Amino acid sequence: MTARHPLTADGSVELAVLDRNGFDESRHVGAGVVVAADGTVLDAVGDVAASIYPRSTMKPFQALAVRRAGAVFSDEELVLSTASHAGTAAHQAIAQHMLESFDHVEADLGCPPDLPFDRATARTMTGPRRLAMNCSGKHAGMLAACRVNGWDEDSYLDLDHPMQQRVRATVEEYTSETVDLAGTDGCGAPVFPLTLSGLARGFARVVARADDDATALTDAVLAHPWAIDGVGRANTVTIERLGVLAKLGAEGVMVMGLPGGAAVAVKVLDGAQRAGTLAALTLLERNGLVSSDGVSDVMTATGEQVLGGGVPVGRVRAGAGLR
Repeated sequence: MTARHPLTADGSVELAVLDRNGFDESRHVGAGVVVAADGTVLDAVGDVAASIYPRSTMKPFQALAVRRAGAVFSDEELVLSTASHAGTAAHQAIAQHMLESFDHVEADLGCPPDLPFDRATARTMTGPRRLAMNCSGKHAGMLAACRVNGWDEDSYLDLDHPMQQRVRATVEEYTSETVDLAGTDGCGAPVFPLTLSGLARGFARVVARADDDATALTDAVLAHPWAIDGVGRANTVTIERLGVLAKLGAEGVMVMGLPGGAAVAVKVLDGAQRAGTLAALTLLERNGLVSSDGVSDVMTATGEQVLGGGVPVGRVRAGAGLR
């Protein structure tokens, strides 16, 4: 059993700095680790033996558990089952089709109603709905697995439900860690604390195409990157421009992986989302796994702008802990 301890300030390094007009205004600290396809640690900053809630970076393992349980979808639907999607009309339509394919309706979803991340779509809606919630694809997948196996559908989010036990077994298999704790994610599903190195190791096995299901998931995301996040959004742009699979999680968690190769996992201690993509790509860059031009390209397209009066006056840069 893993002796767990949380990531602390003492176990963190500076990952990112925001400067405004040449004066450093904000700093984000955390930890990160790069592993090879076989899980060997290539680089680490901060306490990567600390445990974190992986939040939505656990979705690839949940999607694999659903597929292994017999719920098979089209490629775009498979991507949505691992997505933290922007909730556009296209995303919601795929989630709706996933439900209808197994005779479910929106009300069956156990995730809470929400407005989509995509602001333009949100302005067209009269209120929150479950389909627009960024985890709706994951929940539609879990419901499908229940229908295929005759499992109770009202309790599919309970920790002792067969669906969640399949997820637990998949997490343990891919990360080589024992699940000994559980929390409740924002969408209502169980989420299991993992060490940062274990999370990276597990994602590396996914993108290394460790089995047929991991191969199908990896190839689907590469073919349909818009579905995992949204057009112009950071995960999608990273996949499109660098061929690197990227998956964000709430509270500053980020995983990225090179198909067939290495993976990186990052936790920003204060939960800031703006530091995760930069920190993960910088760790890959400093290990020669992506180019500096590629990192600059993605950050220019997706990084948070530092504005003063609507005019750029600063930037978010990699912190001293990554140099």
